[in-house]
Amino acid sequence: MTGWQLADLLGVHEHQIDLDELPDLPVRVLLELARRLDMHPADLMTGADDLFELPRHRQVLDRRPAGADHDALTVVTALAHADSPLTAEALADALSWTRHRTDAALHHARTHPDTGGALTLRHVPPEAYTAAPRLDVLAAHQVDALSGRKKPHASVRGPIQPAEAEVLLRVWVDGGIDTGDAAQRQALADLAAADMVTRGDIIDRLHDNVAYSLRMLPEPPAPTDTDSAIPLS
Repeated sequence: MTGWQLADLLGVHEHQIDLDELPDLPVRVLLELARRLDMHPADLMTGADDLFELPRHRQVLDRRPAGADHDALTVVTALAHADSPLTAEALADALSWTRHRTDAALHHARTHPDTGGALTLRHVPPEAYTAAPRLDVLAAHQVDALSGRKKPHASVRGPIQPAEAEVLLRVWVDGGIDTGDAAQRQALADLAAADMVTRGDIIDRLHDNVAYSLRMLPEPPAPTDTDSAIPLS
């Protein structure tokens, strides 16, 4: 390939294909020239080796609102200091925030669990929140060994255990459990203490909050606008 042919392929003048002229060429021309010659681009310019050896720094664009992480950390920390779970309204009053800012911080804490550090946001039905240790750091057997499965508040619960899930299913389908199974009796007692199951003399039933969260209760009917209805003749 002649110098003229190479220059034509690169879209430059023939006199630019010269070692003295290379530093003035656009980067795209240098890269294309190196590709055509099967060379490393640093071989075309003296002193370019250090430039090509620099690590690439990728800047990640953070689209989260300014201060969102700090607000989420604030609400989680406030809930950790509270003696009992708080509603969003009570939390806003305690922090002297608007309800909009509090709701935004709660949403951010739910969608970005890492903002609370070792703590994460927990929803306590029906409308309260609390802070609890994250469950994705320690293994289940480590949590059991450290806490002894003790819970500081009856209404504050972590994920249900397999035996408790079986009990919830039995209560929903059969209205009760196998009373001869000690594990089921203990799970039922734990669920009742957490107000997730309502005990009865004959039939046990799920608490309304639990049934609603499992979508076992019908959705509220849509309001009917009777004033705008076309009168029947």
